[in-house]
Amino acid sequence: MTTKMNIKKFIISAIIGTAACFSGCKQSEFDYKMVEVSAEDVSAINFYTGSDMLIADGKATLKFIVETNKTIKNADGTTASQLFDYRKLPAGTVKIYEQTSNKEVGFTYNTSTAVAGSKLKFYAQVGNIKSPVKEVTIRATPPVLPTLYVDVIFHVWELNPTNVAYDPSSFQPTNYSDIVNGVKIMNDIINNKVGNAPNGATANIVFRLATKNVAGQTLQYPGYDRIVYSDEVKNNPLVLAINPADFTGFINKTPANVAKYIWNPKSYLNIHLLPFGSGTFLGTLSPPKQLAPGLGEVSIPGITGIAANEDDFVTTTQAQSTTVLMPYTVFRPGFERRIEIFNIIGIFYGLYSPAFTTARLYSDFCQDTPEYNSTNQDITTTIQTAINGEKFFLENAMDDNRNPSSHNSLTLDQVNRMRSVLLRCPGRMNSKTQ
Repeated sequence: MTTKMNIKKFIISAIIGTAACFSGCKQSEFDYKMVEVSAEDVSAINFYTGSDMLIADGKATLKFIVETNKTIKNADGTTASQLFDYRKLPAGTVKIYEQTSNKEVGFTYNTSTAVAGSKLKFYAQVGNIKSPVKEVTIRATPPVLPTLYVDVIFHVWELNPTNVAYDPSSFQPTNYSDIVNGVKIMNDIINNKVGNAPNGATANIVFRLATKNVAGQTLQYPGYDRIVYSDEVKNNPLVLAINPADFTGFINKTPANVAKYIWNPKSYLNIHLLPFGSGTFLGTLSPPKQLAPGLGEVSIPGITGIAANEDDFVTTTQAQSTTVLMPYTVFRPGFERRIEIFNIIGIFYGLYSPAFTTARLYSDFCQDTPEYNSTNQDITTTIQTAINGEKFFLENAMDDNRNPSSHNSLTLDQVNRMRSVLLRCPGRMNSKTQ
């Protein structure tokens, strides 16, 4: 009983003591403020136009990037330049001008009147401090290209529930509505309905879900071919896991399999949706051959093989050569993220990531896509630094799906390359005019 009373007195004393401490505390009289900066603090400006070319169609838009610097004094008395966010400056302090017209243009710029081949010059200014002038070359509005249509069939591979590896708690079927949505998003992106990149262009290519199979029968679900598989696809039945090579090997195994799982490549875009993650390379190949250039045509850069005719695509690796091999996780992009499937389809039609490589001219054979070093990429922002030191916004449909990018456009050079492949590379010549 005495012990309980002592504990009770201790608790009461602690409460009284704590209350006394708080009652004796006074609010600090020091006026805490965030560091404020003004135009006079700016010592230098880093300024980027985001592109050194701009299509004068009234939609393509330069998105300027500004970095402000101030001079700071170190403890040893020396000075250094320090970046700070220009948005800390009073609104309207940073101004961007086009030098030729001497007009203030704001943080974005587009035009429909500038003459192709002419050069515009831009700079940023804060107070009396000006950035170096950056030059942008104007490109003509491209002509409207004839519309091409591509019939798409998704071969969706799903593990048989009777297989010992089947786990009902983790199995996620691919929703047909997601396939429909993914195709719509892809069409909007490649036809320049989403973005306004400075060199963005309309491909005038419409991917549509096939309504009939190779026998001419109407499909219950357009563009959808469900395939239930089990251990028969394994190259080695003694191996527990099924890997990508098992699927391609199974498809290529016999002429009957090829005919069943690869619908006529001259009439369909075959997409095999396989149960792997987006980090797994499944084997989709770039075009190996092109038809010899005709009158007024030039060779498509980077495609070294010359095809004898339009049927010169039959190989022992048809699954890799004439189909798109797509991981099913592209249809599970995560919370509030868009389904984006073109990145893989673009490879099939001869496009590459703009990430820097010495293996290809301009890294992707397209001069109007900024090259950047992906190994040093800051994956927390859509602003990246090109290999020439210029900064720009990532917005290309061929940027890596796993990294920040708006993935909302193709450039004019990419459009021209893709259409050339569609019309001149056997195994990919599956477009129609209606």
